[in-house]
Amino acid sequence: MAFQSFFDFRMPTHVVHGAGSIARLANLLNADAQPLIVADAGLVEAGIVSQVTAVLDDAGMKWTLFTDVVGNPVARNVSAGARTYAKGSCSAIVGLGGGSPMDVAKMIGVVATGGGRIDQYLGAGKVAADLPPLVCIPTTYGTGSEVTPFAVLTNPKTQNKDPVISWKIAPSAAILDPNLSVALPIGLGGTTGMDALTHAIESYTNLLAAPFTDGIALTAIEMIGEHLRVACANDHETEATEQMLLASCMAGVAFAQTRLGNVHAMSHPVGAQFGVHHGLANAVLLPHVMDFNLQSRLGKFAQIASALGEQTEGLSDYDAACLSVEAVRQLNDDLGIPSMLKETGVKASGLSKLARTAMQSGNVTINPRKTTLADMQTLFRTAL
Repeated sequence: MAFQSFFDFRMPTHVVHGAGSIARLANLLNADAQPLIVADAGLVEAGIVSQVTAVLDDAGMKWTLFTDVVGNPVARNVSAGARTYAKGSCSAIVGLGGGSPMDVAKMIGVVATGGGRIDQYLGAGKVAADLPPLVCIPTTYGTGSEVTPFAVLTNPKTQNKDPVISWKIAPSAAILDPNLSVALPIGLGGTTGMDALTHAIESYTNLLAAPFTDGIALTAIEMIGEHLRVACANDHETEATEQMLLASCMAGVAFAQTRLGNVHAMSHPVGAQFGVHHGLANAVLLPHVMDFNLQSRLGKFAQIASALGEQTEGLSDYDAACLSVEAVRQLNDDLGIPSMLKETGVKASGLSKLARTAMQSGNVTINPRKTTLADMQTLFRTAL
């Protein structure tokens, strides 16, 4: 019996993809738009920002650049961005980069139109005003923020991450241009690709999964299994990079409807407390949580194994499901991702707090296997 008897599916974002599709940016904004471009300093140095501003310059658009964005963004990044938006007389926003710049772009839009402080909007259903036109352009795999109603803010006091949840913050448009992502370093491409895989697997197996999202999530899993290694192999795999951007976006569409599970409940405090990159934390935790959840979704984990290229014909669901965990471990290993949290800087002394904080996440309630605090403590110890 399904966890819920009804299902909503929303997809308000206009998605444009393909090599060179950044050229369509101006067409996705109003002719008289003055966009605030939200990025980070690394994208400026890499020459990615200049490719975007060149498109706006060709269209005769006045733009303002904001780059005060950190890996686990905090409230001051949002308030500084909102001030820059107002000072530049901006009327639209472009979020460029990984999850952090895109999330900050969303939250700047919330404050720019609704006023106040971003912490007033944490939680669900607190955004009343429509955002300015918002175009998100992912330059990494993983986050899916270009199509989701979520933006995540780090709280240094609680050492946790809190979300803004509202369909009003879903971007009006997204551009998936592999030319902006094709030369990702393996350390970034691998971890953000595993973030996308985590989104797809958790969406596919959690208690809110439904046929609409199952098809999208399982296809994303298959695409990631086929293309992530190749996309990370060198700086020239444009086709594999485009497939990864599509798979990441599809996983975002899926979890925007269903939310996630224990991996994300655990990775958010890991990132907030120890500064671990979100994709890296997810990648390390994913096989451990899959192993814990296996018994609750044997058939689905067997299908995941098949989607990841494992030979499952003639095997029982249990034996096939076990191969899904091994396939993810092997993918991590091939990408140079560590298998244990201690290799990322997580300390044993922090496990009790990590477990307590993780249990506060709503993602625990929809994880396919019921999870107690003792279970969460065991999961963290096993993953350490």
